[in-house]
Order: sequence, then structure tokens, then C-alpha cells
Amino acid sequence: MKKNKIIAVVSLFVLSGCGPQEYTYLSKFKYNDECHWRPAVGHPEEKKDYGYHDFGDVETNTAGAQYQKCIVCGYKKYIDSESGGFSQVTQFAQPIDIHTDYQKRFLSYSGDYDKMPTNTYPDGSQNISDPVFTRIAWKYDLHSEDLTYSISISQNQDMTNSFTIMGDNKQEINAYNFFLGDNYYRINATDPFGNTNSSKVYKLTVDNVFPRNLYIGPTMTNCRDTGGREILNGNGYIRQGLLYRTCGNNFSQIGKKIDSLGKEIMTEQLNVKTELNLHNNYTYNFNFENTVLYDTLMDYADGSPSRHHFSRNTESVKNVFEILAKEECYPIYYHCRIGTDRTGLVAILLNGVLGVELNDIYQDYLFSNFGQIGSKRKIGTNEADDISNYVNEIQRMPGKNFGQKTYNALLTIGVPKQTIDKILDIYIEGEKPNYENDQIVVTADKMDIKNSALKSSSKAKLTERDNPAYYTTLSSGASATAKVNVDTAGFRYAYIYVGNNDASDSKRIESSITASIDGISIDIPSITFKAAGMGYCSGNRTNYYFVKLGDLGNISAGEHTITINGVANNLILGNIAVL
Repeated sequence: MKKNKIIAVVSLFVLSGCGPQEYTYLSKFKYNDECHWRPAVGHPEEKKDYGYHDFGDVETNTAGAQYQKCIVCGYKKYIDSESGGFSQVTQFAQPIDIHTDYQKRFLSYSGDYDKMPTNTYPDGSQNISDPVFTRIAWKYDLHSEDLTYSISISQNQDMTNSFTIMGDNKQEINAYNFFLGDNYYRINATDPFGNTNSSKVYKLTVDNVFPRNLYIGPTMTNCRDTGGREILNGNGYIRQGLLYRTCGNNFSQIGKKIDSLGKEIMTEQLNVKTELNLHNNYTYNFNFENTVLYDTLMDYADGSPSRHHFSRNTESVKNVFEILAKEECYPIYYHCRIGTDRTGLVAILLNGVLGVELNDIYQDYLFSNFGQIGSKRKIGTNEADDISNYVNEIQRMPGKNFGQKTYNALLTIGVPKQTIDKILDIYIEGEKPNYENDQIVVTADKMDIKNSALKSSSKAKLTERDNPAYYTTLSSGASATAKVNVDTAGFRYAYIYVGNNDASDSKRIESSITASIDGISIDIPSITFKAAGMGYCSGNRTNYYFVKLGDLGNISAGEHTITINGVANNLILGNIAVL
């Protein structure tokens, strides 16, 4: 095709009697690091006066940088220049704020956030969750025409793992998405040929007020980094840049899909590798190229009689925590529709087990009201989406603080210790919380089961959520016996992970089973199926939840035998936990 085109042009010249085409050339030179030339108008591939630079004497600019200038085209080559030709770069002697005045008033509240007056925080009707932008300006001592500027930002002084905010030909950029604490930045000038000259590295400190709320373009709301919090022991904090919570794509309160800028921020600045969809369908997924998508589908209510977000979604929670324990998945972002309730459940459980104080967890939950989420989220209202419904149940678990109580709740629903330990390793910088208290979890496949079948859900993917990995039905006459080896003597509690589709207000746990330890009867607390979190979601999918089997009292070190006998109502048993 190319050869034919050349033949046609030559023929045209011969037929018309014309000589070679003449071009008009620009008066200004173009250049790269080695050469210069003058391109033809409208035909940049045609060049005139092409040649290597002819550098003159060494000069010094107003910033103190030394350079040599080509005597033909004016190109400047800097000599071991720390400033790189940049001067008057904006610098910051004091920590900067990334939060608006309204956000700061909310974040500086000195009381208990679960009791905070609801008229003192937003109602979720508008997007005011974005951070404050920070203007950075400079002067550049090279030719400024056809240059594009950008800023690279990193947590590391050597600028590793940096992200870039693109500007235009103006010598200023409104920068955003700084990390809490210390940041390092440099200015870049890029010519049309892709040659980039950079300034030296400057330092900027952001106040350590959580959250690191994020700007992800004009169509996204309620977006922030999970990291940045100090944990309970005061000797560790949660790493930033690992896990981001966002709204869903095309969610109904704004009704717009993520735009090109938002996509660029997600994929190039935040460098996300994995998407966790917590919604119960695929409507709000982003499906970015080169990312892995997990649909760990969670139900909201949908007519289900189950009690709350946790009780109807424990199998999905287990899948999420298995994904969070995979180092190769990071950075991860997770969302449901508006990024508040199902997303909030994961945030509360994760922050809890990482060792964040409960009051800070409440603060983080209420911060979603700064996003355009449609309606105000409150704490303690006993409405369907009120997180108190499950936080209070976690609080009743044994443990010296909310972190250990959350740890015990996760163990009881079947999240393995090694999974939680791996998550602590990934997220915590500094001293990790220690929740080990000789907790023992026995799954159904490790029990001696009589007059009932051991069943397996045969989960092939981390998106399947129908049943525990192993379970058995405690029908009348059936039994499950677990051997537990206790390392240290002391007071112990027994919990079971059970399910049933019937959310009855009359059927009771203590009427459905009996239990004993070493042949001595366990006094099972009085609780209805409804209060125990029984029920179903998504086309009769059974809910499983943790239920207290009873106090075991002071038991000695060594092996003990716990037996549960079915009496009525066919409770489905997944785990027995001794805490």
C-alpha cells in the first residue's frame, strides 16, 4: 500500500510537469536532548536545519542551577542541577489540612459519636465528602511552549510507589489525594517528544486527622482510604494505600458512571488491582481493565426476615476476609451501591479486628453522610440499616476490647486464625494487636456426627455463599460431638455457628437442642430463632449466625468433650467455638 502511494505521487509530478513539493518551515526550532530542527508547516515529518546541539559556555540561572545553552536553538542542558530548572516552587512549613471546615468540625467532636446529635452532621443529600485541593506553583527556566506539567507524589523520599497528577501548560496544579502524614513531591515538565525534566524532591506534611478522604472525579462520592488510623495499643497504625471504600458505579443518587478522570485516578493514581462488589447484583460494578473482580454478593434486606447486615451475610464476610488475606490482590477497592451499609459492615469488622477504637469506627461510619448517599445514616435508631443491631451483639462476645470481641466473632463464623493473622501482617505497621486467648474452633468435619449426614458446600470460588464449607443438620435424635483441647485452665464460653430459614418469634434455640460438656449439661440461654439471626435471603438462601451455647465455667487444661443433641426444628450446625 505504501509503495503504491509513492508511485502515484511520482506519476502525478511527471504528468503535471511539477518538480518536488516545496514546504514552508517554522522559524522556531523544535528539539530533544540531542538534536534540533525546524519542521514544515502541516508536515512535521519534514525537517530542515537538522543538527546536533552546539552548546555554549556554562551559565547560572536565578535558582542557582548551572546550564549550557545551544547557540542555535536555545535548548538548555542542566549540569548536575538539583533544582532541574525549577524555581519558586511552593513549599509548606506547616502541616496542611485536607478537610473542609465542615468536615473538621465533625472530626473534632470530643464526645461519643454514637450519641452525637444528628443535626450536627450532614444528611447525605449532597456530595461534600471530597478533600480540599492544595495549590502548588513554580517557575520553570526553560522554554515553556509545548510543555506539559505534572506532579508526582509519594510517601517515600526516594519517590518509589509514587502517583502522578497531570496538569496542562500552566505552571501550577491543584493537587489532591495526599497521604496523611509525610508526603514527598516533585514537579515534572514534559515536552512533545516525551522528554521529562524533574525538580528536586520537596516535602509536605498533612495533619494526621483521619480519614484520608479521596477525590475520584466529579461523579464519585463517599470515597476514602481505610488506612491512616492509629490502633488501640498506640504502637501501631494501619497502612495507607491498600484498601479503598467507594460508592458503586452509576449509583442512583447521582446516576452517573465514573468519568475518564475518575477512572484514571483509580487505575493510575490508586493503582487498584482488585474490585470487591458487595452489592447483591452486578449493577454497580466498574470492571476496570487489568483488575480482578470478586462478586462477594451481600444482601441488604429484600424482604428477608433476617435481623441485620451481619446475620444475613456471614458467608460473604468469610469470602471477603479470605480475599483480604491475599497480598497479590492489593491495592483493593470495595463497594456496594452507595458505599455505606454493606461496605460499612466490612469496614466495621475489619477496623475492629485491626484494633481501631469503637468510637473511631463510629466516626468513620457517620462520615459517609458527607457523601451523596440519599439519606442520613444514624446510630442507635434500631432501623433496618442501623449498625447498632450487630455492633451490640459483637460487644456481648467475650474479650477485653472491641478488637478481641470482633476477632472472636469472626472465628466463630469460621474465619480461620491464619487468615486474620495474615490480614494483621498486611495492614499493621508497628506492633500488632494480640488476641490469642486459647480460642478453639471445631468445624463440622472434625466432629463425630451420629444420625445425620455431614455435608459439604464444595465451594470452588470465593464468591459462593450458600453454606459453610461443612455442616450437619441436628434433627431430632441426631448429635454432634467435638473434642476440644484446652491449653490453660480458666473460665470459658461456648458458641455455635448455626442456621435455619425460619425466623420464628416462637421457636427457640434451647427447645431445639441440648448440650453437655464432659457429660455435664450446659444451660443454654433462652433465645428465639428471630433473635438468634435465623432467616433467609436471596431466594431462600439460609442465614448462619453465631449464637451463645452457654457458659462452660472454669474448666481445666486438657481434652474436653462437647456434645450437642438435636431435639426439634432441624438447626444446621457449622462450627462449635470455645472462647
